[in-house]
Amino acid sequence: MQLKNIEIKNFRCFSQKVVNLDSKIVLVQGENGTGKSSLLEALHYLCYLRSFRTSCPQDLIQFSQTGFFAKALFSLGDEQKVCHNLQVGFEQKKRSVKLNKKVVTSFKELMDHYRVITLTEDDLFLIKGGPDGRRQFIDQAILLGDQNYSLEMRSFKKVLLNRNSLLQTRRCTKELYELWTEQLWHKSRYLQERRVGLLAQFQEIVNDVLAQTFDEKIEVRLEYRSKKNSLDFNFNSFMEHQVGLDFFEQENRFGRSLFGAHLDDIVISFQGKKSKQFASRGQQKLTVLLLKVAQLRVLEQRRGASVLLLDDFMTDFDPKRLRVLADFLSILPNQKIFTSPSQKGPFELLIKSLGAKIVRLTN
Repeated sequence: MQLKNIEIKNFRCFSQKVVNLDSKIVLVQGENGTGKSSLLEALHYLCYLRSFRTSCPQDLIQFSQTGFFAKALFSLGDEQKVCHNLQVGFEQKKRSVKLNKKVVTSFKELMDHYRVITLTEDDLFLIKGGPDGRRQFIDQAILLGDQNYSLEMRSFKKVLLNRNSLLQTRRCTKELYELWTEQLWHKSRYLQERRVGLLAQFQEIVNDVLAQTFDEKIEVRLEYRSKKNSLDFNFNSFMEHQVGLDFFEQENRFGRSLFGAHLDDIVISFQGKKSKQFASRGQQKLTVLLLKVAQLRVLEQRRGASVLLLDDFMTDFDPKRLRVLADFLSILPNQKIFTSPSQKGPFELLIKSLGAKIVRLTN
């Protein structure tokens, strides 16, 4: 997939703007406030139908306007001369999505054609944030490749809600407790196995890239941790080792489930130490960047090539590592679109030397 251009109207700071993006490497430059991040936000919104900066679509509407519009022209695979047209409009709290002038009725149809992976400073939450962000990351990565996963997630959440409601009544019998415990265990196990499987793929890809790209030996490990439930247990073992009288009383006292896929976490280690506590900012950013590259490659296997969007992310790397990363990113077959406020920094000069198309935004 390669983007040709994007047209946006009444989106953030843009009244109307058409930007040519027809190059394997694009560098969007401009001072703060010129709309660099907003441009990538529009490209991201066309894929996910939500922003990476806000959960409220009204926030994307330019001041004093009633709606916004975004349209991307792009090609797929080797058919560079065959262009597809994706447009999204938002007006009066209603959204319309059209692909090649036909109404899009499913997220799968959208993902079969238009795919982007976005990397911003906020993605450091994968390491610095809490378990919620890491679970959300791996669940979204699975969902992009398999829309049926959303059905399993909804089923899990329904069982969790019902079990919690039962516990909150404080009148939960042993028979009902065991029935809903078994349902929650099986629903959790399905999600956990999918998460563990994808994490194993990500870890392999990340370490392959590190081994092939850097002279120094660097290793990243991704460990899935399930609260109150070893993934080696079957349901009977779980009941025998975990669900005793004390656990039943604890859950009744708290009025909520104290085990399940909604409580699990992913431990990310760099050189054998937990990244959150011991990795430098540059090491944390390297890890997150390579996790996104892994996501890019897995999605390509399942759906097709995607565009990589990097919003002012390439700071904090020392010159040597920056050169290695710039060379590595440049040879990825995917289209890359970077933003940067600088014109003469080391990364900008590197990207320009690699033949990047320069897009300059002004107020």
